[in-house]
Amino acid sequence: MKLHIMDTDMEEAKQKLNGEVIRLQKYRWVILFIFCSITVISVMQFLQFTIVANVMTKYYNVSSSAVHTTGTIFFVIYILLFLPVNYLIEKYSLRVTAIVSSTLTFIGILVKVFCCDPSRFFVVLIGQGICAFGQVYVTSIPSKLSATWFGPNEVSTACAIAVMCIQVGVSIGAVFPPFLILKDDTIDDIGNSLQRMLIFNAVVAGVVLVIVILFFKAKPDYPPSKSQLKLISEYQPSLSNASRKLCRNNDFLFLLFAVGMSYGIYNSLGVVFNTIYIEYFPNGEFDLGITTILSIISGGCIGSILFGYLLDKTHQFKRLSLAVFSLACLCFVFEVYSLYVRCRTATFITLPLFEFFIAPIYIIGIEFISEVTYPVPESTSCSALNATIYVFAIGSTLAIEGLTHSVGYLLTLSVILCAFVMCALSLVFVSSNFRRTKANMLIQEINS
Repeated sequence: MKLHIMDTDMEEAKQKLNGEVIRLQKYRWVILFIFCSITVISVMQFLQFTIVANVMTKYYNVSSSAVHTTGTIFFVIYILLFLPVNYLIEKYSLRVTAIVSSTLTFIGILVKVFCCDPSRFFVVLIGQGICAFGQVYVTSIPSKLSATWFGPNEVSTACAIAVMCIQVGVSIGAVFPPFLILKDDTIDDIGNSLQRMLIFNAVVAGVVLVIVILFFKAKPDYPPSKSQLKLISEYQPSLSNASRKLCRNNDFLFLLFAVGMSYGIYNSLGVVFNTIYIEYFPNGEFDLGITTILSIISGGCIGSILFGYLLDKTHQFKRLSLAVFSLACLCFVFEVYSLYVRCRTATFITLPLFEFFIAPIYIIGIEFISEVTYPVPESTSCSALNATIYVFAIGSTLAIEGLTHSVGYLLTLSVILCAFVMCALSLVFVSSNFRRTKANMLIQEINS
């Protein structure tokens, strides 16, 4: 009997394999919606201070590097905690993971509500650190959640939606501060605007936490795919065994380098881009907010969903990866040129175009890695990828800050371009051994 999984909510797929039922449940979309809500409010905290770095330096009387620390602290916390958190994710359920993440985010935002005084920059760092702890959980499980709840013909799309919400959350956190916290405001006005923003965040985070506690389920009643059933029935995850398997997998290592470095640089650009943009376009805070909104639509929404859908329909992981990486490099050339010639209008096109291709690299990367590392748990491979991304993000942030002071912005952006090209070239060495897809096909053939 062959398994035919429909992409609509009107039909459920059932299949018997060794007495077990495979079934897609409509509640999977509720779970995905709740997870997206958790994700958005969590990652909104990432850039909300660095995107208005010039205003924060004025308000707290600190250096721009100190303000950048409010973003890089997320990278540091993830690197320090991803292994124990990954162990807890595998030991306990997705429900426990969701509750812990939502609770930490809520507490972190509440702490930041009390940072609205020029002498309390340390409170910002404490609050950001707590939020960063909660974010370790939420950014480690998109692939695991999609594989746990969704069928093989929609798992990449579901993962793309989850990852899209990471992009949307980061972008929302970067969009509103430039409109709410203005450079020309007085110190008191800046503090009041900051407090209103953080109180709103706290209210939303509290509502999300209540929804998670009431409605988020640990797992579906039946496995949604043959590969997931095989994992449940045969594979007992062990962090040490999984780590050894990953270290011996050359495809994983090449992907770790390519996706880790490229997306790490992309994250570091998010931290320092306010400084770069203002260097070329003084008083351009409003324009930066507009381009960020356009980038949300192009990369965070359209790009991520489109390429996730293409992965589900084609399973051409390597070809899509090469195409997206190459086009991202080309678009970055256009972005650098628009900054170099100081064409403000062009940035409204080149920045969202670059975002359209660079943002989906993450979803393509985690799905590609899940394919070549199966049956290693998705949370383990995803956590390793995230840790690599954040290592590169920290290094890139420090390197970009150092290079801009020593050789200028244009040469710094040129070095970044060379790094992107090197990442694209490394994909050539990745094979097309898609283990998760083969597992579904093999079990289907045996049961035919």
